[in-house]
Amino acid sequence: MRPLLRFIATGAYTGFFPFASGTAGSLLGLALWLWLPLPLGQDGTFAWTTIVFLVFAAGIGVPASKLGEDEFGEDASPIVWDEVVGQWITVVAVAPSIGAAMLGFVLFRLFDIVKPWPAGKSQEWTNGWGVMADDVFAGIYARIALHFLLPLLPEVLR
Repeated sequence: MRPLLRFIATGAYTGFFPFASGTAGSLLGLALWLWLPLPLGQDGTFAWTTIVFLVFAAGIGVPASKLGEDEFGEDASPIVWDEVVGQWITVVAVAPSIGAAMLGFVLFRLFDIVKPWPAGKSQEWTNGWGVMADDVFAGIYARIALHFLLPLLPEVLR
């Protein structure tokens, strides 16, 4: 189990990227979103599958992040699963496009770095919860911003 949790915590080892490992984790999240898009049905089906998927991804991230903190230190740079999940939250239920990917990436990284309340405060939570929570909050903030900004992009990028 430990090797699997290490693999998850490090975002398929992207957390060992020599610089900007959080950015590498966010890019992994975008790549997976583009590669494995969740269904966008009109009957609301996507909402439940998406919610279940994100809750599972964040839930598995808590013990994975705890293991990562035990091995690498508190919120150490190799732990990037939180960035992967936060990036997914940012682009949830958005049709994949280059504009959505670029804008969602920039917005998530901005909110992840700035950490407006309560994201910054949530980092104080222990046992892997704080590692995951601040990026979940950043993903929510970025998703809200993306909702309002995406329609402003030129049609070719949407």
